[in-house]
Amino acid sequence: MSIRERLSGNEAAATAMKQINPDVVAAFPITPSTEIPQYFSTFVSNGAVDTEFVAVESEHSAMSACIGAEAAGARAMTATSANGLSLMWEMIYIASSMRLPIVMSLVNRAVSGPLNIHNDHSDAMGVRDSGWIMLFSENNQEAYDNLIMAHRIAENKDVLLPLMVCQDGFITSHSIENIELIEDDKVKEFVRNI
Repeated sequence: MSIRERLSGNEAAATAMKQINPDVVAAFPITPSTEIPQYFSTFVSNGAVDTEFVAVESEHSAMSACIGAEAAGARAMTATSANGLSLMWEMIYIASSMRLPIVMSLVNRAVSGPLNIHNDHSDAMGVRDSGWIMLFSENNQEAYDNLIMAHRIAENKDVLLPLMVCQDGFITSHSIENIELIEDDKVKEFVRNI
């Protein structure tokens, strides 16, 4: 039986990450995805997960940490937006060429020039041909569901590619919607059976 809740898209993404309980989450805050690592770090500090949370000095370092973790056999996740993804650019290609199934929550936002924090897909389209699988979420429910499915897809032996789950900045990330959550034990079982 599902659990009915009201969550923003960012909180839904962080909740999915909590239920997945990855080995490593490395992140650097950037609007509008900042709340995802913020919520998740609360889960870490409260003992709701046993994830190693790595607060890094840049998005480049966040992806580097995820690459190192996955290469060592850990399950790694991160979250970013816009210019943060641009700063990861070099490492994005390394992750896919090494076929490391990193999962990223990408909260879509314009790549600034001049300052623009509004929603568009220029960040995701900038890495469209990088070898990452991209799942686009129409609403908060899909952002949650896609993150739950992401590891099953990325870690499949016939796939082994990194995957980003995209949601629209501010439109879904900060809007609160009714959502149906899956019970923690069912998510744990689902992501364990890969």
